[in-house]
Amino acid sequence: MISRILIYFLLVLTLHGCGGRPVVPTPPPMGIPLQDVCDRYHVSWQWDGVTQVVMLNYKGNYAHALVGSPTVLLGKEKIILSAPLRRQNSTIYVPEDFESKVLAPFGVSLGGLPQIEGSSRVHTIVIDAGHGGRDHGTTFFPGMKEKEMVLDIAKRLRGLLDGAGIKVIMTRDTDEFISLPQRTAMAARCGADLFISIHVNSNRDRAINGLLVYYIGTIEKRYLNEQQRKDNERIFTERLNPTASKTLQAIVADMMEVLKTSQSQKLAKMIVREARQEGKINVRGDGIRLCHFYVVRNTLVPAILVETGFLSNRQERNKLVLPEYRQKIAQIIARGVLDYAND
Repeated sequence: MISRILIYFLLVLTLHGCGGRPVVPTPPPMGIPLQDVCDRYHVSWQWDGVTQVVMLNYKGNYAHALVGSPTVLLGKEKIILSAPLRRQNSTIYVPEDFESKVLAPFGVSLGGLPQIEGSSRVHTIVIDAGHGGRDHGTTFFPGMKEKEMVLDIAKRLRGLLDGAGIKVIMTRDTDEFISLPQRTAMAARCGADLFISIHVNSNRDRAINGLLVYYIGTIEKRYLNEQQRKDNERIFTERLNPTASKTLQAIVADMMEVLKTSQSQKLAKMIVREARQEGKINVRGDGIRLCHFYVVRNTLVPAILVETGFLSNRQERNKLVLPEYRQKIAQIIARGVLDYAND
């Protein structure tokens, strides 16, 4: 009788996890060692063992995080990771999305792109993040503003192109208002080889979706005589030759206009081709459209405006709010630019 009771008791303990080997819950994955990530991308970092604060520094840009928290402060922006930073002994671990959410907008090139060739036609690019400051651009829900999304994509694109060896000039890299004439004047003043404006689209028909790249075809006479265009022609030619005459300005402008129309179309097609090859980016129709947008028509060099998707479309909106998706868009544009530059 005693032996039966003992067997029964042991059986109950076993069924309830008290007999035999103890049931130990599987610990959550630690993630990637922060040291490895920072070494890979040459990012400086330090950790305060008392406050548990981690500070990162890349080319004068700073980010702060707290061990045990998923929140990272990137300047004034608050980024939420998929999991908190963790520590085991003296090793700090970060989640898988740390690179795309923190390092890419930090200005770090995540690699995977070819270097610019020495014989390339492209050495300097102006990236224009649309809107900014009091100009919010397209908005759909509170906290979902075009000006913020396009600045994030522009910073990611800057990191990728900078990593490929191209000099990048941003029309804005903070939330500030820059007028349209100022944006085009920057391109003329710095002698840029390309001008790329980044935007997010919207439409009353919420079914419409897809990436579009705009470029300018034949420019009408009224636009050729636009004051801002004449100012940019003067800035550009004086940069080449301080004693440039009006005749020289006109000759240079004509030559650049012929080059601009054909090369802008070529660049647009290459970016659309990359988007189709990616497969996860919707492209609307053939992906390219003619336009007369101010920043496109008043630049002297090949210029495009990329509408990265439609906030008015629910499926596309749900993608655009994801840092990983904005990183894909930046990579597509960067690959198209490098295809064009090295062709």
